[in-house]
Amino acid sequence: MTDAGLVVTLANARSDRRPSHARARVTHDGLADPVAAGQLLAPFVGEPVEARELPTLRAIQRAVVAIVDALIDGTPAPVGALNALAEREPLVSALEPGPEGRLRSRLRPRRDSVTGAVLVTLLRQLGQLDPGRLRRCERSECRLVFYDTSRSGTQRWHAERPCGLRERQDRHRASTET
Repeated sequence: MTDAGLVVTLANARSDRRPSHARARVTHDGLADPVAAGQLLAPFVGEPVEARELPTLRAIQRAVVAIVDALIDGTPAPVGALNALAEREPLVSALEPGPEGRLRSRLRPRRDSVTGAVLVTLLRQLGQLDPGRLRRCERSECRLVFYDTSRSGTQRWHAERPCGLRERQDRHRASTET
């Protein structure tokens, strides 16, 4: 199974949320400024985000949202925009030592840039993920995307808290009212 962490992070980067104990949705933009973008991408890229990279990161995020929406809907994914962005970045394929003395080919950015590193990771993850496990949270108030990593492939919510807990609370309340 693949790790689709960056795909999910970018798909949800600008989605409104309703955190635990919040009465209303909270507007969220993980790419609002270089600091927010750096915090969002920190698990995937070990470099700070520069202001000049934000427009490209936003374009990458929009392309990912379009691809994820298509994969969830079962329609052909519009990969043209993401491929056009990848063509602008200088990427090279290099050989690295692998386990047990084997060599493996790895795509990496030619120069240090956050957008290049994001594109390399993103293209790898999108190429390896199972589209059937890419889903939207089933809680009607939540539309966040998640990648189902459960063995049975039956995960319903993007997170147990708040969505799983709230869904069960709502069902319990509805059953006790009748």
